[in-house]
Amino acid sequence: MRVNPQYLNNVAGAIDQTTSVQQQLTEELSNGTSIQHLSDNPSAVGENVSLNSAISSDVQYQQTASSAQGMLQVTDSALGSVVTQLTSAISLATQGNNGTLNPSNEQSIATQLSGIRDEVLSLANTSYLGQYVFSGSVNTEPFTLNSSTSPATVTYNGDSAVNTITTPDGQSISLNLPGNQVFTASGGNVLGSLNQLISDYSSNNITAAQNDIGQLSQALNYVSEQRVAIDNSLSRITATSSYAQTQSTQLQSTQTNLMQADVAGLSVQLKNAETQQAALSQVFSVLGSNSLFNDLTH
Repeated sequence: MRVNPQYLNNVAGAIDQTTSVQQQLTEELSNGTSIQHLSDNPSAVGENVSLNSAISSDVQYQQTASSAQGMLQVTDSALGSVVTQLTSAISLATQGNNGTLNPSNEQSIATQLSGIRDEVLSLANTSYLGQYVFSGSVNTEPFTLNSSTSPATVTYNGDSAVNTITTPDGQSISLNLPGNQVFTASGGNVLGSLNQLISDYSSNNITAAQNDIGQLSQALNYVSEQRVAIDNSLSRITATSSYAQTQSTQLQSTQTNLMQADVAGLSVQLKNAETQQAALSQVFSVLGSNSLFNDLTH
């Protein structure tokens, strides 16, 4: 029986096609991804690029947020200690203002208040990982004390900048409190009030001390309010960082489902392709032999 050459060509073409399919399936199994080239699935490749960008943004935010959380926690701790020191100063100054103490006792109170003032000054110069937390955007020790005057004076060496972090969804969160907003503000001059009280008790000016105790109480309330603002920022960063981590995990899962090869399914397809190629090769071999035999006998 003479075999139509076109039929042989069709079988040969089918063999080439199954060979190509086997190569692609083998490559996918080897690499573990379902897309080897852009032309395989342009839409999926584009989606994968978008997923990579979103995942990178989430991971970067988590890293930045971690550092910011550390800074805010140190700031909150410092302000908490300032509140404790100011509470002690008010209690001490109130005791000294009862009209029963002699000049020596009042000098002792002035000395104790000086110790509290120095501790508050140290807290105002707190640093975290080499960065002063109350200096604004500059890395300079925020406060210096000049005790050669009476009352002593404090100079702020930072700036008024408020640093922020932007969340993946575009929120802006404050990361710091400039020192002049916390310790030398007109509505709550912590260091100024302490220096004034020290001067009052050093000079036995009990009348002035009564008014200055009120100023220090006002400063204490102001610091407490500023601490609430820091706590709010810390809570927001913690929440958004947790959300970014969850979102990153979900996006990575989506990316895996998009790009990862279906090993079980590919194995079945490869087995079928191998079986199909073997059958086609056998058909081609038989038909080719018959065609050659017919050519020799005619």
